[in-house]
Amino acid sequence: MRDHDAGQNILLRPGDVITIFSKDDIQVPIVEQSKFVRLEGEFFHAGVYRAERGETLRQLVTRVGGLTSGAYVFGATFTRESTRILQQKQLDEAVKRLQADVESSASRAVAGAITPEDSANAKTQLESQRALVAQLSKVQATGRIVLEVSPDSGIKDVPDVALEDGDRFFVPSKPATVNVLGAVYNENAFLFRQDKRFSDYLTQAGGPTRDADSGRIYVIRADGSVVSKQSTSLFSRFDGNRLNPGDTIVVPQDLQRTTLVKELRDWTQILYQFGLGAAALKVLKQ
Repeated sequence: MRDHDAGQNILLRPGDVITIFSKDDIQVPIVEQSKFVRLEGEFFHAGVYRAERGETLRQLVTRVGGLTSGAYVFGATFTRESTRILQQKQLDEAVKRLQADVESSASRAVAGAITPEDSANAKTQLESQRALVAQLSKVQATGRIVLEVSPDSGIKDVPDVALEDGDRFFVPSKPATVNVLGAVYNENAFLFRQDKRFSDYLTQAGGPTRDADSGRIYVIRADGSVVSKQSTSLFSRFDGNRLNPGDTIVVPQDLQRTTLVKELRDWTQILYQFGLGAAALKVLKQ
C-alpha cells in the first residue's frame, strides 16, 4: 500500500503475483539516484560521502570541510566509472583495428617476399608487432577526467561538475619532482625548481638518445592534459618552457615511418590522453 493510501489497498485474488522492484531494476531520474563519492588525499575529512540532491564536486568538497594547506589541486585525479567504461570500449576498438592492420600488413609482406630471407624477416616483424598488440590489450582505462585547473588552483577552482555514483576525487600533496621518460640516457625523476626550464630537465636526463624522435617530444601535465612540441604553438620556444611539479617529459623513439609503425609510435601519447599515464608505458615496456 503506497504511503498508507487506502485507495491503493488492492484486493488480491488467488494466482496474483506481487513484484517489488528496487532502484537497480528501474532507471530513475539522475537527481533521484543515490550518489556515493570517494574523497581521498589532502582533505580535512577524507572518506566516502553521499552527495546531496543536485550537489556538485566543489560543493561537496566545501561541505565536508575542504582541503588542507598542502593540497595540490592541479595534480588532482577525478575518475568516473561511466567514463572508464567508454574509454575502455574505445581502447578495445583501437586495439582491434591495430591488430587487423598488423595482420593485413604482414600478409602483404609475406606475399611480396622474394627470398627466404625476406620471408623470415617478415615473419619476425609480424611476431614483434603481435607482441606489442598483446601488450596494448592489457592496458586498462582509468576513467580520468581532466579538470582544466591552473597550477596555483585552490578549492575555489574545483569545477562545479555534477556528480555520479562511484566518482572518486583524489587530491595529492604537491610533488617535489619532474619526471623524464622515454628515449633519454637517464630516465629519472628530478627535483623541481622554480628557475628550471624544460631544457634543464632534459639535460639532467642526459638528453635524447640517437634513436629519439626529438620533433615529437611531449609533456604530460600533472592535471592529465598533454602538450606536444609538434602540434602546439605554445611550444614555439619549447626548450624555454616552464614546467610544474608532477609534470612528465616523454621523449618517444624515432621509429620507421610506415603507416603501421607511425600508429604504434603515437600510442604512448594516445594512452596518456586516456588518462593512463606512466602505468601504460610500463605495460608497453614489459
